[in-house]
Amino acid sequence: MKLRVGTRGSELALKQTEWVCQQLRAAHPGLEIEQVIIKTHGDEVTDKNFGRDWPVGAFVKAIEQALLDKRIDFAVHSFKDLQTEETPGLVVAATPPREVVHDVLLTRTAKRLKDLPPGAQIGTNSPRRAAQLLEIGEFHIVPIRGNVPTRVAKIERENLDGVVLAAAGLKRLGLEHPRMIPMPVDTFVPAAGQGALAVQTRTEGPAREIVAVLDDPDTHKAVSAERAVLRRINAGCHTPIGALATIVRKEITLHAKLFTNDYARKAEGVEGGTDPAAVGEDLADRLLAELKEQS
Repeated sequence: MKLRVGTRGSELALKQTEWVCQQLRAAHPGLEIEQVIIKTHGDEVTDKNFGRDWPVGAFVKAIEQALLDKRIDFAVHSFKDLQTEETPGLVVAATPPREVVHDVLLTRTAKRLKDLPPGAQIGTNSPRRAAQLLEIGEFHIVPIRGNVPTRVAKIERENLDGVVLAAAGLKRLGLEHPRMIPMPVDTFVPAAGQGALAVQTRTEGPAREIVAVLDDPDTHKAVSAERAVLRRINAGCHTPIGALATIVRKEITLHAKLFTNDYARKAEGVEGGTDPAAVGEDLADRLLAELKEQS
């Protein structure tokens, strides 16, 4: 059998897609996979930072349309790029085992967070990262975009004191940096779905069953709980929120931190249970109520 996989053309997207294809070929000897590179809105519009006018699903919509049009049979996404509401006719058929979830701060000279001076220029285009950085210190946040190597290069090119990136992307690309400070997940909460991949197919057709072999139930359950928080509060890429779930013997522990858009107020909490949707929605309701009480 031959399948066509859709992917963005960035180095990280190609690495992730090739890894998924390798796993599928190992699980299904004789399976042929053709790679189809698709440009998304996020790939074409590189001179504009994320904002409230940034379209939902900017990095996935064109690929999803190719799936719906049957130009491809499955797609590989970074899970955190997917919008929280499933696209009719499509399904995440597999969530492989998750890579590391934490963020890292790559710096020009500092080896520890406390070595960064007040006013240090830190590059990130993520409201979640910006809000949590400003909790730590009096930094100057510099909006930056680009793929992982481009953002790393901007430390020197734009004379930044550091940039914040997902450790998973660096690991998948095999990138090393001499001054890399891991950000602890208990205080610097990652993005929902960070480090996880989403293998998406049409709801009907052979591809769904073929890729399902890659699904890791605990990863799928954890990401579902994290994304339930986003869905409940109608969060987008501009919403400063972090969410991370862990699974121990089927029990979900979900930690989330939500900031107001001006970063002036925050709500933080932990919720437990066994149903991902219920855990995520209950925690979201608590965070929203807490922010409302502070206003």
